[in-house]
Amino acid sequence: MKKNYLLAIFLAFGMITANAQFALDDMESYGGGNSPIFGAQWGSWDGTDALALLSSGNQAQSGALSGYVDDSTVQDPLLLLGDKIFGPWAVKFSLYIPSGKSGYFNLQGSEAPGIQWVVGNITFGLGQPTDDEMTGRIDWATYADLTDDTLFQFPKDQWFDIIMNFDFNAGAGAATWSMWVDNVEVVAPGTAYASKDAPPIYPTGLGAINLYSFAATNEMYIDDVEFINDFYGPPLGVNDLDAVGFTAYPNPVKNVLNIRANEKITSAVVYNVLGQEVYSANVNSLSSTIDMASFANGVYFVKVTIGGTEGVVKVLK
Repeated sequence: MKKNYLLAIFLAFGMITANAQFALDDMESYGGGNSPIFGAQWGSWDGTDALALLSSGNQAQSGALSGYVDDSTVQDPLLLLGDKIFGPWAVKFSLYIPSGKSGYFNLQGSEAPGIQWVVGNITFGLGQPTDDEMTGRIDWATYADLTDDTLFQFPKDQWFDIIMNFDFNAGAGAATWSMWVDNVEVVAPGTAYASKDAPPIYPTGLGAINLYSFAATNEMYIDDVEFINDFYGPPLGVNDLDAVGFTAYPNPVKNVLNIRANEKITSAVVYNVLGQEVYSANVNSLSSTIDMASFANGVYFVKVTIGGTEGVVKVLK
């Protein structure tokens, strides 16, 4: 369902569910030919016969099947995420949207449908009259106010990845998130997981992803869905870093991280999982070291600039 901006209902915190890594849902267990998907894999997909995600053989990233959201403006499936209220969580899936078509999803703070839209409508093409079909949009607040929207680009007629990290370590009221579309950062790590309404809407938890068929142009396929109790490392620049021979070792690191490349490293910046900068240095050398002895144990992201190449690697301490 599309976000109703006149409705903002707050619920009490949901029950804590056990931390676990959930299996990949590759859509292969549902049978072919536009049959509805219910409660598969980790009990994830929810909806009635008329509203459920469809199984389709028209497109597939892996195997022969994918999930499908049509152009009916009725289909309204939910990917249930368990009403998580603490810890790090990440969702990764792949989308395919044909030329001339569009797609949509929103993020909800509760598994109960239609209760709480956290960051508004996320459209893939034609979300506003001014948008072309390859412009995506995060509509953080009032639909008519475009000044606070985040725009991004995405490809057509090919599969591309969506990665979202959610940090609930400080509780739902202080949660942050990040999002990458086709390996490009769209929402920076450390961004408040809340709307830009006045007052902002903060989630009661990590509830669900709603894949509503929002327009007559809607035709969106989804495949290879993962949901993990951890963060995905930012996917930026990995292939480019390999091309310049960049390495960071040892990983995991205890005290000193060594960085090295075949071309001069211009700078190095280290971020924690909240997106906070904890180290920065101008390197201007083929190699350098980063003293991480005083850093708390956990996950860090090392962002390096090498000539015109910029990339991020995940490091464990």
